[in-house]
Amino acid sequence: MSDEILSPLAGSTLRVEDGEQLGEFLSRADARDVVRAASFEEVFFTVKHIGLADCLDLLPLVTVKQIRGFIDLDCWRKDTFVRKPFMEWIAAFIQLGPEDTVRALSGIDETVMALFMKDIIRVYEVERDDPPEGPDLIFTPDSRFAVEPIEQGEPATIGTLILDALFKYNPRQGSLILSLVRYTTRIELEETAFANRTGRLEQQGFVDYYDALSIYSGTAGERQGVPDREDELEAIPGEETMGNLPAVFADSILGGQFLLQAFRHVTDPGESDRCAHELTALGNRILSANLVNLGELEGVRPALEEMRDFLTIGLEHLTGNRADEAPAALRKNYIQTIFKIGFDRVARLRDLAGSIAAIRGFHLTSLDQQDVDFLEGVKRFKPLLSDEGRYRNFQNTGDVENARARLDTLRRMVETFMTTFPEVQGSFMKTFNTASVRFAIDGKFEPVALSAKELERFLAGGFALPAMEVPAALQPFAERWWKELREELTPLAGAKVDPRFIGSVEVVL
Repeated sequence: MSDEILSPLAGSTLRVEDGEQLGEFLSRADARDVVRAASFEEVFFTVKHIGLADCLDLLPLVTVKQIRGFIDLDCWRKDTFVRKPFMEWIAAFIQLGPEDTVRALSGIDETVMALFMKDIIRVYEVERDDPPEGPDLIFTPDSRFAVEPIEQGEPATIGTLILDALFKYNPRQGSLILSLVRYTTRIELEETAFANRTGRLEQQGFVDYYDALSIYSGTAGERQGVPDREDELEAIPGEETMGNLPAVFADSILGGQFLLQAFRHVTDPGESDRCAHELTALGNRILSANLVNLGELEGVRPALEEMRDFLTIGLEHLTGNRADEAPAALRKNYIQTIFKIGFDRVARLRDLAGSIAAIRGFHLTSLDQQDVDFLEGVKRFKPLLSDEGRYRNFQNTGDVENARARLDTLRRMVETFMTTFPEVQGSFMKTFNTASVRFAIDGKFEPVALSAKELERFLAGGFALPAMEVPAALQPFAERWWKELREELTPLAGAKVDPRFIGSVEVVL
């Protein structure tokens, strides 16, 4: 299906996949306008997808606000500043020349630059500190400060180039940064820089980790189908607005057929813009909640696929699986609400799985491995579906309903089994099969361990179980257990039985 379906949501025409496409884009007359109209997330994810080293020709087109956004997104791990990506961004602008370097530095929070400098230089205020003499001491043009390198290598080189550019083209900013280094502790710098960064990113949906986790609360499930959108508020001049949908976000939606069809029916430009902005804010929030390192796209995509899948489930639920009803549902509900409805539908399965685990006397390990894996996946904070030996997201309401039916079947089976065999010691399969063979031997449906001789007598004429009534709740599991029993014991018919190698029934050693 063509990407054109998502064009109203993608918004920006900044959609390039490799260096060749980037070259074609940069040759366009409107390239600068397109880049400057894009959100910093759009440009950031484009650079990360292609690679910073291959995007040097794109960087002269970005704005100082976008540069600040790049540093905010890429240079923090939780509340800790990470200087390696910071140096990579600065080095890229340094390669472009002094003017682009100074322009980039003017967009970066001074506390971030002071935080970077704090570890690589020692600053003296000449009139007050009486700095020591030495060949490594560097004086500022006004001789107010003296700078002594305390670290060598690439960090020191980057730091020196930053100061050279600032004191040549923007001495006021250079003096401010050295004042911060001289008179502010590293802890204070990091706390202030992080607080500033948090305030900026919150406007784009990148909220604090603990606040972001509220996206997984079940509150939306209590009001499903209740419209929660109010009339649109008038935009405040000068206020930060949400950017267009980044390409990596749009690409994640391409993997969901129902969402793709649903958004195809959103033909009103205003609604398309609103959906794009709300999808961006939701995606940013989910990335925050999952502590994703935004500089690594391989970690970004799984979180966005989670967004796609819970949105699919929520929207399918609200529309009765009718994509043509999506515009009405989207007009009545915020995108975030639809996500929470989808998550709530899946989270209810977690509660059902928990009720099974709480059955008196039941141990999860008593189940077959495939059922253990299924319950373990559903019991997670964000439930996952066990599928052919791996876990994946619940992707649609069909997955949810199938899982609910399986949980109901498991719950009835466990309740019935625990009533039939109150003192289960091992696995359900082994207990049930032992009782079945015991019934074939002496007519008593009891899980009393068999001796090797009894098992040999049972198999003397070949494997055969008499007809026996099984409660309906156990029937599908009984068929599976008998099948495993038959496959293990049939080859042993007429042979001597070694109890050590029997796994489908209890045998006395």
